[in-house]
Amino acid sequence: MQGVPADCPHCGTRRAFFGFKAEVKSKKLPLWYVLAVCQVCDGAVILEFSHRGASLGDSPNKAAEHGDINDQFHLGRMLPEAPRPRLATHIPENVESPLLEAEQAYANCSYSAAGSMYRKATERAVKAIDPELTGMLNTRIRKLEERSLLPNAMIELLDQVRLFGNASMHEDEIDPTEEECSAARDFCHLFLTYTFSLPAKVAEAKENADKSSLA
Repeated sequence: MQGVPADCPHCGTRRAFFGFKAEVKSKKLPLWYVLAVCQVCDGAVILEFSHRGASLGDSPNKAAEHGDINDQFHLGRMLPEAPRPRLATHIPENVESPLLEAEQAYANCSYSAAGSMYRKATERAVKAIDPELTGMLNTRIRKLEERSLLPNAMIELLDQVRLFGNASMHEDEIDPTEEECSAARDFCHLFLTYTFSLPAKVAEAKENADKSSLA
């Protein structure tokens, strides 16, 4: 079977082999569109190839058969595209680092790893809210709650991410599901957006309004 290696948007496998099933040349553009299937998860994609240089002789399948597809063709878009990391804006660098790991693990369907990293991201975010807080994450969340530093809705989101992260790391018999991890991902994103993104946007809007009033 002819094909090419590429990162799979379905299962997250890096450099998975995609076997060619069918191909068609664009009537208006010097492009080829190839239906291909991931040999790891059987997920189907459309690959867009463009010729390198002026040669328009071979098709992608024929070039792959000859073993020189990379010499003749450039692999452009893949549809569907791999999911992009969802990052709240204006978050601290030490929060962004585990969040990126969590997003990569989520895209790779590694939900236990994602859960532990979402928990770490929120733990570091709590530290950023009040650097003086000490103890386990639950203890620090309770202190935030006692001091009314966050509304109850945000406390609930923190607890949900904390509990899912704990279960992801310590549950011996049951693996977390995609639905559970997706919920924790949403909770983490909402919390970080409320804590960092919204205040930064409000400050930016106020600054722009002040500049306009002085103009």
